[in-house]
Amino acid sequence: MINRNDLCAGTRPEVGHRVLVTEKETFEGYQVMDYKGVVWGISMRAKDIIQDSMMGCKNVTGGELTSYTNLSDEVRQRAWDRMISSAKKIGANAIINFRFEITPITFGSGGTAEVIAYGNAVTIEPIKNYVPMGGLGNILAEFVDNYSKNSCNCNCETLEKIAPKASPVANITENGDFTYAVCPDCKLKYKVTKDENGHIRVLGLADVDPEENGMQIFCSRCGTKFTIANAE
Repeated sequence: MINRNDLCAGTRPEVGHRVLVTEKETFEGYQVMDYKGVVWGISMRAKDIIQDSMMGCKNVTGGELTSYTNLSDEVRQRAWDRMISSAKKIGANAIINFRFEITPITFGSGGTAEVIAYGNAVTIEPIKNYVPMGGLGNILAEFVDNYSKNSCNCNCETLEKIAPKASPVANITENGDFTYAVCPDCKLKYKVTKDENGHIRVLGLADVDPEENGMQIFCSRCGTKFTIANAE
């Protein structure tokens, strides 16, 4: 019998002393353990009047505004470094929902540029025996289910008709503005939302058994199939 957890499963490496950054809400293969709050880094830089005058001549002759290119690169890097430093100070090892907010360079005022780098600081840990979600995870799950059914010598279909086994139902919890479905077995949390029909759905996952009520998914950590019931 194939163990679904062992099929293309692989635990991601520990983060260590690094700070991982992503524009998304999660890192694939990692789970968010704690939310530390918003962190940011701000940098405002300016070139001198002589450089500003030289760059103004480019409006006539054309060409790259080298001084302003370097200025933009400098303020982005400084804002990034300060954001990372802020995350480390509060014990975070990752930043999600990362964004840059940039104030354009202004001509004729010394060439100033302001950049704010910000995001949500969190602590993350690798998911042990991680199984990919989304399209690849669904393909692997379907393969395992079909293999298990074909390799079984008993009359499983007849037994299921006599005494069908219902999937366990996930608990629904709220944390701030977010709602999560909790796996009944390993307690892994999945962020959920409501579709246009008011049905609860897990972001990025498909219903593996549309014939059952609610949404059916396989847990990416323990492989348990469970139900996310629709709110009444």
